[in-house]
Amino acid sequence: MTETAGTANAAPSSPVPLQVTTTGEFGAIIGALRKTLAVASYNSGFLLLASATPGGLVMLSRAFDKPMSIAARGPGLVVATRNDLIHFAASRSLAPGMPRSPNTYDVLWLPRSVAFTGEIDLHDIDVSGAAPLGIATRFSCIARFDNSASFVPVWRPPFITETTPEDRCHLNGLAVDAAGAPRFVTMLGASDTAQGWRQGRVTGGVLMSVPEGRVLVQDGLCMPHSPRLVGEDLLFLNSGAGEVVRMANATGEPQVLARLPGYTRGLVAHGDLLFVGLSRLRDRHGAGYQELPVERAGTPLSCGVAVLDRQSGRVLGEIRLSGSVNEISDLALLDGPGRHGLISHADPLHRDALALPEMGFWSVPEREAQKNQPIH
Repeated sequence: MTETAGTANAAPSSPVPLQVTTTGEFGAIIGALRKTLAVASYNSGFLLLASATPGGLVMLSRAFDKPMSIAARGPGLVVATRNDLIHFAASRSLAPGMPRSPNTYDVLWLPRSVAFTGEIDLHDIDVSGAAPLGIATRFSCIARFDNSASFVPVWRPPFITETTPEDRCHLNGLAVDAAGAPRFVTMLGASDTAQGWRQGRVTGGVLMSVPEGRVLVQDGLCMPHSPRLVGEDLLFLNSGAGEVVRMANATGEPQVLARLPGYTRGLVAHGDLLFVGLSRLRDRHGAGYQELPVERAGTPLSCGVAVLDRQSGRVLGEIRLSGSVNEISDLALLDGPGRHGLISHADPLHRDALALPEMGFWSVPEREAQKNQPIH
């Protein structure tokens, strides 16, 4: 079952034409986790929520302007778009009474604030620390977002000589430790010139340690993304090869855990499960026109999300997306069982949702009643 909804910001005004199929244990896994999977596609301009219900997996699509990255923590969700960082909070009390779809949702995500970042090509947002962190890719740096400026530069690779909007190395991935401190980053090339990473994108990718500014892996990496500390291990995606890579204790030799039929981007872990985003690469601007390793295998590329066993790398199931959707940019797991809904900050309905910490009220019925009162 798929639900679509209208526009937000500069996204297309028509619903996203979306076809969804699942394989293996995907639906059962989402149900057992009692969570909803959030999937961002900057290329198609939408955020997709996949929720488990007694009738099966249900999809909700909401349009955003270039949703590049998403991050969730407890009852909070942050969506990084072309120019904004949008904060949402979950409400269970408001969900059943949503005027447009009464008794449909168990959890309703509502916008609470918008930070105006400007177009910094914001990747891999993280909300585990005191203030959100992310990669300001256009400025080749890790950035903090505290409302004092568009962003506050925190760190840049040692070879980057100035913080300037030239996307010199296409810094794109951020792994933080348990305290929310930056530990590892990925980038597409060790260049200090404007757009210089594009020259060697097929083999010039870099995995770097942030505290030491030291290159950990470089030779042969093809467009790496999404580093994550999972338990004692460091995982990252060697995207252009369709690989999930593991480094034991974050220091061992990189070992390919799985090879998947798609450009891998977007990684979220939960226990012994890994959710990995897959893309078809129809937009060649970032990937270039030179054939990537994942394309040389001759297997048709998929768009969607694969769920893997973290220990063996075995694929347990997939959600496959088709239609106008070709690329996935990021993933997040949202807390709470049942069906999740979301109201965009561009949808006027959110103004009628009055959320309190333990309760909520809809002002729509009251306003409609007032319209019908006689004028004295």
